[in-house]
Amino acid sequence: MEFNDLKQTYLSCSKCPKLCQSRSQVVFGSGNPHAKVLFIGEAPGAEEDKQGIPFCGSSGQVLNQLLATIELSREDIFITNTILCRPENNRNPEKEEVENCRDRLDRLIKIMQPKVIVTIGNFATERILKKKGITTLRGKVFTTTINSEEVKVVPVIHPANYLYNGRNPELFESMKRDFQVIDSIVNIKKEQKKLM
Repeated sequence: MEFNDLKQTYLSCSKCPKLCQSRSQVVFGSGNPHAKVLFIGEAPGAEEDKQGIPFCGSSGQVLNQLLATIELSREDIFITNTILCRPENNRNPEKEEVENCRDRLDRLIKIMQPKVIVTIGNFATERILKKKGITTLRGKVFTTTINSEEVKVVPVIHPANYLYNGRNPELFESMKRDFQVIDSIVNIKKEQKKLM
């Protein structure tokens, strides 16, 4: 019940006055709340704000393709963002906005207890690992402590990067390798087959 309580609490959040004006709804997250893999992006964009689902636009389609390369779907993971509300004109989240959403994200991690957190892009990576520079951090496994618990973190490049780079096949191959790293930590399909 904790997960639903947390969701209900934040669906009417009003901590960030500017975000309350620019959003049409709070985009809490989607997927399996019992998942062992938690993906964290930056912030909802226009399409996400409209549908209430993170990564439901073009970037989401790329993410789905990457998940498929390690035999996962959106039902196997949970995906949320560093902040839950769309910033006006898709501007970068402000430090105060990230801080206002800190407790919610920490509580979500505590409830879910994922085996691995995948940080998508710079903002999520900096929020979780306190490190900058996604191009040097991507595809590596880090161990950090959140809520007094050790958790593995794998930063990945934002799927939008692939779109901005004209769907460069070499970039997609390197993104697939980053997803292989996620798969090596928690191979859900193999675990499920063992149980059958």
